[in-house]
Parts: sequence; structure tokens; C-alpha cells
Amino acid sequence: MKCQPLKLSNGNFSSPKCKSFKGIPERISSINVHDWHDAIKYWEMLKQAKYLDAHSYGYKHIRENNYSFLDKLSSYTDKSAFISKFCEFTKFPKLSEISSKIDEVFHSCLSKISYQLNSQTYSRSPYRVVDAGYDPTCSVSLKKAFPGSDLDKGYVILEGNHAYKSDTQVVNEFKGALWDNLDQRIVSLNHPDTTPEVYTEKQVNDKLDELDNITQKITDRSTQSGLIAATGAIVGDILLGPLGVPLGMLMTTRFLGDTEKYEKIKDSNETNPYTAAEFNRELASRIPSSKDRESAKNFAFFIETVESNLNEYNYNKNSSLFDNIRRSPFVRNSNVTQIGAWKRKINNGYLKSKLRNREQLERDFNYMTNEDRYELIKDVVKYSSNDQSTRFSKYFVNDDDIKGRYDSLLGALK
Repeated sequence: MKCQPLKLSNGNFSSPKCKSFKGIPERISSINVHDWHDAIKYWEMLKQAKYLDAHSYGYKHIRENNYSFLDKLSSYTDKSAFISKFCEFTKFPKLSEISSKIDEVFHSCLSKISYQLNSQTYSRSPYRVVDAGYDPTCSVSLKKAFPGSDLDKGYVILEGNHAYKSDTQVVNEFKGALWDNLDQRIVSLNHPDTTPEVYTEKQVNDKLDELDNITQKITDRSTQSGLIAATGAIVGDILLGPLGVPLGMLMTTRFLGDTEKYEKIKDSNETNPYTAAEFNRELASRIPSSKDRESAKNFAFFIETVESNLNEYNYNKNSSLFDNIRRSPFVRNSNVTQIGAWKRKINNGYLKSKLRNREQLERDFNYMTNEDRYELIKDVVKYSSNDQSTRFSKYFVNDDDIKGRYDSLLGALK
């Protein structure tokens, strides 16, 4: 959703008046560049998401216009000055410092939005940020990010207040404010499918209740318990009858395997999305409505990232919400993201080639010619909306087609 900005009294913050999202970038008119000072002025405009809006096909020409100031610098002096100012602000090419700045800009923006929106209410704090984060295996988490990177599987959980206004309204207003206020030069909302998910506590708890109920029907141990009560006990892999007579392994495998296999898959090193998310495919088959299946799929991507960060950073996370997440059978079994498997793979030395190439660039950047440095920085600027050229693709392109890798799973979850 895109929202119309409404200026507040402090003049520094945009609060949303929501309208239909159209995905059309706003054109910067009359781009006149005489020197690097002018170029910096236009670059500063690109902090606003509206000038880079990449959420609809067919409007790349408008973004090309908005980036055209980069092509108007010609002298060595002007290009050198632009490079210097760009690197000073973004920390480029120092990957760890860039990544830390992305994290800082994201969380400080959330705090500013929360404070400003809550200051307009006369109730408790519906816009208070309860939790926020992103994929612990993404380039930002690994300290390998470029300026204009997205936050893979970014999320925000708000306190909400159903008595004050609907949770849907609270979420949409917060999303609109995030769109209007997050500096796109540092962390971008204009990469495909990477706008942070926003939920209220109540929405999370309600969805957990709904999906836990379905999960219980898939992984319910009552059948196994009833079998034991009627026959005897399970010892190792052998089902014993009332008189201790072994009844064989076939029935044991049937019941015990169905209750534990999904958790075992999640704890494995399987990174094939279709195979790893067997539980989610089974769950989708039990949800009649396509709209509800879509909701379950989206919630799975969100809650798995929340769970991973909760396990790693659990300080100050002792509310009933986090207790519900820890206890949730849906969360224990859901595995659309394979975060655990990817973390184990990374811990064993795996790193995407583009990230290895960025490490080399960090060492080599100052040995590049001034012209090459400027051309690279032009691409880094355009990376905020994935409009960079192919010249430096080794720093931007993944080893595999992530969308293609997920096609089979997403098709099964529809």
C-alpha cells in the first residue's frame, strides 16, 4: 500500500493518508546539473521511495530519468567529489560499516515513526514496536551489504489497540509512514518482495491460534497415545502388546513417524524449499480457501524469521506473545524459509559468490581508476531499485535464481 504524505508540525516527518497503491514512480522534473553539488542535491532526493517506486512494470523510463543526473557529471574533479561524498555518507565500500548503518537507519526510522504516530493518539500506544528484525542469513546480517540493499524477510510487530482503531488501519498507517520515511539510499523498499511484513500482537496471536488448530490435526499424538493405552507400550522402535508380546515395527513407524518427521526435516540441512516445507504443503492441502492458504503462506515466511531471531536474541522477549510463539506447534514445524539449514550451511563456510566478490572489492576499491569507481557507484545508487547495469553484476547477482527455486513450493501453497 502506498500512502499520501501529511506533513506534521515538526516538518521532518511524513504521516500517511492511505490511498490505493499504484506503483508508479514520481518523475523528478528539470534535472540541471552543473557540478557535483547539483548531483548531490538530486541524489539526496532519492532518499524518498516515491522517486524509485519499482512495484509495477512499465515505468523504468521514469526511474531512468530520475537517475539521469549521474550521467551529467563529466569532469574528474566533479566525479571525485561525488565519490567522496557518497562514500562518506554510505560508508562504501566498508561492508561491515554499511551493514551496521542499514540496521541503524531501519531501527531509528521505526522509532521515529512509532513516536510520531503514537503522539497523535489519546489511548495506549498502538504503534509501539514490540519486535522488528530480518533474515539472520541475509547480507545485512552477514555484514556484507551494499547501500540500497533490502532487508530480506524484514518484519515489524506493533502493540496495536483494537479499541482505538482497527489493527488493519494501524498496520496500513505504519506501512505508509515507513514508505515515506525510510532512506532508500541506505535500505530500500524497492526490491522485489522485500517490503517488511507488519502485524499487530493480536493479529499474530489470532493467526497462531488458527494455524495451531490445523497443525494439531496433522501432528496430533492422541492416536499414538490411544494405541499405547490399548496395547501396551513402545520400547525403542517396537510396539509391545498387553502381555509384552512384540507387535512389530510397521504400526510404530506409521504413528511415531507422522508425529515427528516435520520437526526432523526442519532440523536437517535440507535447503530445497519444496522438500523442506513438506509440513506447509500438507497444511495447505487442509485449508479450503485460496485466500486463507495465501495468508498462511505469508504468515509462515514472517513467523519463521521472528522465531529464528527470538531463539538467537531472546533478551527482553518475555511477554505472552513470545511465549505463544515458543509453544506454537505451527512454528515448530513450519519450514518455508529453511533459515536453520542455511545458518548451518553458512557456519560451515558457505558464502554466496556475490558476497565473496564484495569482500574482494572492499580490498581493491581504492586501486580502481577514478572512472571505474564512479561507474560502480552509479550502479550502487541504482541498486536501490534493481536498475543497475550488468557491468558489475558479480557484486549484485545471486548464484541461483531464487524465484525459480521457490516456484514449485509456492505453486503447492496456492
